[in-house]
Amino acid sequence: MIKDLENIFIGSHAKIMDAFTSLEKSNKSIITSDKWKRDEGGGGHTFVIQDGNFFDNCAVNFSSIAGKKLPKAALGKSISQSSKYGYRAMGVSVIAHPKNPFIPTSHMNIRLFCVMGINNTIKKWWIGGGYDLTPYLPFKDDCINWHKEAKENLDLYNKSFYKNFSKNCNEYFYIPHRKERRGIGGLFFDNLSNMTLEKSTNMLSGIANTYLESYQSIISKRKTSKFTKEQKEFQLLRRGRYAEFNLIYDRGTAFGLQSNGRIESILASLPKDVKWSYKKDKNYIKMEKEVLKYIGKDWNA
Repeated sequence: MIKDLENIFIGSHAKIMDAFTSLEKSNKSIITSDKWKRDEGGGGHTFVIQDGNFFDNCAVNFSSIAGKKLPKAALGKSISQSSKYGYRAMGVSVIAHPKNPFIPTSHMNIRLFCVMGINNTIKKWWIGGGYDLTPYLPFKDDCINWHKEAKENLDLYNKSFYKNFSKNCNEYFYIPHRKERRGIGGLFFDNLSNMTLEKSTNMLSGIANTYLESYQSIISKRKTSKFTKEQKEFQLLRRGRYAEFNLIYDRGTAFGLQSNGRIESILASLPKDVKWSYKKDKNYIKMEKEVLKYIGKDWNA
């Protein structure tokens, strides 16, 4: 049973790896495919592209781990913290930081948590995941289609999911100390167990597929856009917001650290090139004012 569930996530992981690899044409790009095992149980596959012609860096992670006590970051209010038979947690996470500032940063995550029973049976389970988009030089059509396609997919499972998950996303990917969202939103949900396990994992696969198709559509429209030195500088400075959220607020990062996860894989989501600057010039202030109009808007389909 556990192996069958793992194969669902491995399939999504492989599909996204293949799609992202096909974007890289440079022999100078550093591509690392790293399969690893964990002392406490389980392992994973971390795939990273750095210094490519398309990606500054991206990470596509699969993990399936076992342990005795669920980390606090994995728990909902109604979830028991312990089981004498332990837990299994598996998932795929994706973070893409393209080189071209006209192509947004994107993030996707699907995950399954299982509280185990006797003889490796599953006593309790729940799913979570979602995806979001962080533009730097935004386009209205990209924002509209990103949300429209998310809704169309979720409506196949429950007509109320998109409205709730989109709202959750706007609230979750918020940077309190900046008083702004991380991006234009998308989907975020957790502790969901009101469907069958089969239907739930089908939905997770559908979310991964929709994310990839929506992102590829944006890439195909923006990948030949020429950008200036000032626009690249703006992207690097705005990536600082992304790093701040991941290091301070992100529950996925907290879960990895609390579960004695593999540090290289956990921090692979951070942008390779990023800047902070105390004094901003007029170009930055102008571009930031424009992007905040998009980030501050509810794009709910």
